[in-house]
Amino acid sequence: MRRLAGFPLKGASHAGHAIHRLLPQKERGGEDAQKERLKTIVALPISDAYAIAFKLWQEQLEEHAANVAEAEKALNEPVPEEQRTACVKLSATTRGPLAIGLGNPSPYEVGLTLHHTYGVPYLPGTALKGLARRAALKQGMSEADAAFRVLFGDTKSAGYVTFWDGWLDAGCEKPLQLDTITVHHPEYYQGGKAWPTDFDDPNPVAFLSVRVGVRFQLRLTGPGEWVTLAAQLLEWGLTHLGLGGKTNAGYGDFEVRREKSEAELAAEKRREEEARVLRAHQDRFETYQGRINRLRMNNPMGEVSNIVNETQNLPEPLRRQLLEALLEKLESDSRTRNSGKLLKKVRDALEALS
Repeated sequence: MRRLAGFPLKGASHAGHAIHRLLPQKERGGEDAQKERLKTIVALPISDAYAIAFKLWQEQLEEHAANVAEAEKALNEPVPEEQRTACVKLSATTRGPLAIGLGNPSPYEVGLTLHHTYGVPYLPGTALKGLARRAALKQGMSEADAAFRVLFGDTKSAGYVTFWDGWLDAGCEKPLQLDTITVHHPEYYQGGKAWPTDFDDPNPVAFLSVRVGVRFQLRLTGPGEWVTLAAQLLEWGLTHLGLGGKTNAGYGDFEVRREKSEAELAAEKRREEEARVLRAHQDRFETYQGRINRLRMNNPMGEVSNIVNETQNLPEPLRRQLLEALLEKLESDSRTRNSGKLLKKVRDALEALS
């Protein structure tokens, strides 16, 4: 029976198998031979089967989220639109090398996270969730915050948002590159045999990393408002903190494009409509502002009643602003600040808006 290490790499398409199953004996060629073999692994193409799997992965996640959202809509007490399950899409492209899974077992000393089935690099969902968690803490959230526990869960319950593994975009070819880590004081790091000095011989170690310009597709699912917040935190973490190892050396940095969720689009639409309505009533608003500023304080009851009644059909934000300005004017003037009936009329109108 032929040994696996005897099979050639030519025609292979699974970098993981090439690394862990087709390793030649170190005695044959030593480190130089291993480095050449890593170069061969870098040149391996991605299998055609991966493109099919990638497409199915995208379709199934989106279909699952859509089905859950429809079920939530059909309940006897439908879930509000902004809270229905949604699938948020992010596209993350490496701006620096990516070294994720350096501590994974590897016959080449330095590990790399590769998909078990297809042998391509991927971003584990656990790593993405951990990065979003770090981003939340950096942004001022606390582990004691209710929102933090809802997003990421705790020892008693799971978080609301699912961070799926990030898949390599099927359009990216040959995502790996040959990289080097240089250990400058090898004897010191091997049990402290000698103190580090400037006379030590550096020991360069070849390893594999993900090259610049490689794109990954990320998916998060969960209740609309929560999954949107989680996606925003993850986006910030990928662009400001970095993922994986050696981030202080520029590794793990990403350029991220996030597709807005249905909840975000609906919220934007509501804000745009509110802004349009406010603009349409701006002239009337400014007219009432002028009437309040010119209010005759020696006998204001009639004009105050007119303003309170006439502004009833104004959009709530504008009417609230006018009533608050009117109340402030009445409370600040010595002639009206003790007029209970006058102040009550304005206060009642404000309370009705709450």
